[in-house]
This record gives sequence, structure tokens and C-alpha cells, in this order.
Amino acid sequence: MAKIAVGDRVKCQKNGNTDYDFYAKVEKIYENSAYVTITHYDVRDDINVAELQYRAVIALNKMTIVHESDLKATKLEKVSAAMLAE
Repeated sequence: MAKIAVGDRVKCQKNGNTDYDFYAKVEKIYENSAYVTITHYDVRDDINVAELQYRAVIALNKMTIVHESDLKATKLEKVSAAMLAE
């Protein structure tokens, strides 16, 4: 597993709060998890992601590093700055 660092873009596996995988940016690293800001998510998870206020704590072993080109190719809903400001 690649070492995940602050600022990395990651793909996170679905968890107890979401029903589908999502993409996020790592904001803070803890011992076995990371605090992330959700950047792209499945539209079917709209209510769940909004309730999380577009942020979550995810286990490091449930995420993988992705490249910017992977994000551009996705058909997932993109989180805007206005959504984060709510």
C-alpha cells in the first residue's frame, strides 16, 4: 500500500455512512485513519454526503491514491465550493 499523505486525492470504499465509493482529498492523517473532504460522489448518495457536510474520517486501509486524470474520467457528482460553504 502506498503511503497516504495530506493533500493526496484518494478513492474511498463505501462505509457505514455512504452506500457507494467516493473520491476525496486528505486533510489530516491519524494513526489508522484520515480526515477527508469528499470531492466526488455517486448522486444516489446525495443525502448521505450532505449530512456528513462533505467530510468524513476513513480507515487508511479503505482508501487508495488516485491521479487527477482518474477524477476527470469519473461520472460522479462533483462537490462545489458552494456546497462546502453551507
